[in-house]
Amino acid sequence: MKLWLSMLYAISAVHAGEPSAARIQEAATKAVAIIQQSQKGWYTKQSCASCHQQILPALAFRAAREHGIPVDEKAAHADAAAAFGHFADFERAVERSHIIDPGMDDAFEMIAANAAGVRPGLATAASARFLAALQEADGHWETADERPPQSYSRVTATAVSLRAIQLYAHPSQKADLAVRAERARTWLLSRQPHATEERAYQLLGAHWAGAGEAALRKLAAALMAGQQDDGGWNSIEGRSSDAYSTGEALVASHDAGGVPITDPAWRRGIEWLVRTQAADGSWHVASRLHPPAPVSPPYFETGYPYGHDQFISAMGGSFAVIALAEALGPAKPSPLTLKEADPGAIEPWVETLLFGSAADVQKLLDGGFDPNSATKAGGVTVLMLAAPDAEKIKLLIDRGANVEARSKSKYSALLVTAQYPNSLAAMNLLLDHGARVRLPKGQGAPLFNAFPAFLAAFSGNSDIIPRLLRSGDRVDDKMIVIGFLPYSPILFLATTTRTEAVGALLEAGVKVDEVDSDGMTSLAWTAISNRVEMARLLIERGADVNHVDNNGMTPLLYAASIDYGDSGLVDLLIKSGARANAHNNDGLTALDLARKYNHTHLLASLEESRAAQ
Repeated sequence: MKLWLSMLYAISAVHAGEPSAARIQEAATKAVAIIQQSQKGWYTKQSCASCHQQILPALAFRAAREHGIPVDEKAAHADAAAAFGHFADFERAVERSHIIDPGMDDAFEMIAANAAGVRPGLATAASARFLAALQEADGHWETADERPPQSYSRVTATAVSLRAIQLYAHPSQKADLAVRAERARTWLLSRQPHATEERAYQLLGAHWAGAGEAALRKLAAALMAGQQDDGGWNSIEGRSSDAYSTGEALVASHDAGGVPITDPAWRRGIEWLVRTQAADGSWHVASRLHPPAPVSPPYFETGYPYGHDQFISAMGGSFAVIALAEALGPAKPSPLTLKEADPGAIEPWVETLLFGSAADVQKLLDGGFDPNSATKAGGVTVLMLAAPDAEKIKLLIDRGANVEARSKSKYSALLVTAQYPNSLAAMNLLLDHGARVRLPKGQGAPLFNAFPAFLAAFSGNSDIIPRLLRSGDRVDDKMIVIGFLPYSPILFLATTTRTEAVGALLEAGVKVDEVDSDGMTSLAWTAISNRVEMARLLIERGADVNHVDNNGMTPLLYAASIDYGDSGLVDLLIKSGARANAHNNDGLTALDLARKYNHTHLLASLEESRAAQ
């Protein structure tokens, strides 16, 4: 009977045009090869790991090797060491000096690091502790990114942040982790996603958060319902099917939704991937973000085709590899160990300061421990390790800890504490005991010119900003983000939802139309990131809706250059007086740009505005 059913299924598959296992493996093999080719020159042009050339590929390579798909392991190991080797730097994990976007970039990187063989340790546990602290009261994580479809959504940020802390949280955080998972689950299940990205990560996040089978089946059905007639999925309504959306839909529905790989609709998705793959092993995914709207890192030739579209196309290739691999049947685990990411010797008292209670620290001090101890490798102080716990900080200060002790990177306990949300009490305690907001002239500055007002604003600690300014800090200075991008606090926060912090900066005297090196204002950055409430605040505070930057762009022109699937930001700008007849350096108006890029969700609003003006 089983043999007869197997033969019947095989015959049906042939008649349906379904690719054979050999054809699927061939497609995945070619896809892996071109991804690895695109990684070869990455670190000759960039210093940081990327979502497209390192993070998603690490997940694709794990799926490939677990399903017998060839991977150049020497090349994969070298790339992983360059991308994730920094987890060996315990001091960096504590200081959080390489600020990017914790709720998205750090979380994704930790998930990929796990796939690449980074073992749990104190550095990863410190990173997980910080990421956990960024969870908002309602259960979600924020993101400052603005690159749809992969980096823009709080749904994605919440799902990957939860998964990252599950993978690397310290054992002492088990109870806390359970509470955070429950809060994330409640928030995720309350969302009404409007794009494939959000439906996929709502399902994955709910699965990781422990949602019940009935809830997961319902989410999986909603995701599968987005399949188009050609067998693929699109990123938002009105667009063509693409490999990124198809791959993530297949992976999420199978991994989290329980959709079997024998499901006819699921197999049609695999057939779409095989049928649409280019001869070189790639897929072309059209970007929804167009120049001169900035993207970090800037586009450059990596060896993956499609020019401006190569980064999102490479991500589509990685998701396609994972889906194709899973179509071949059950995985055979093939764990790795990335020794380059193993930290060196760490002092035994570090773990107590990081994860112990105030009573544990008290016991340590009663035993003769020096409260002015610091790690040998980077000089991270005891107070920095205790941050942001006000009770532990007070205990250490009362025993003589120097609040101004600095690490080798010139970070202080105040700088570390400022990065944690809800750390007002700890920051005030440090300031009360003489913590300086700036080093005296001649003593240099902390790594990347970090300063408390910037970090406090980014973490939502806006109430401390007036005191920081009275203590000598500034809000018109710039911090070097990702190691090479200078941002002032308001320009960095423009792509977030932290309206309260931006309001505090404006009250402190920051210019609402402060510009960056390209002449872009915070409103322009808000337009790029589709943050409607932030844009409303800036406009209410007098932002120039028709400011023209060095690229010849206005906020409305930027809003028309990116498709988020809705016209909320465009509508707000038009209502606030944005000129629909303004044109870019090529003579194109916002309506021209929307038509050129097929941003159908914006056309009605722009056509109406153009007619009115």
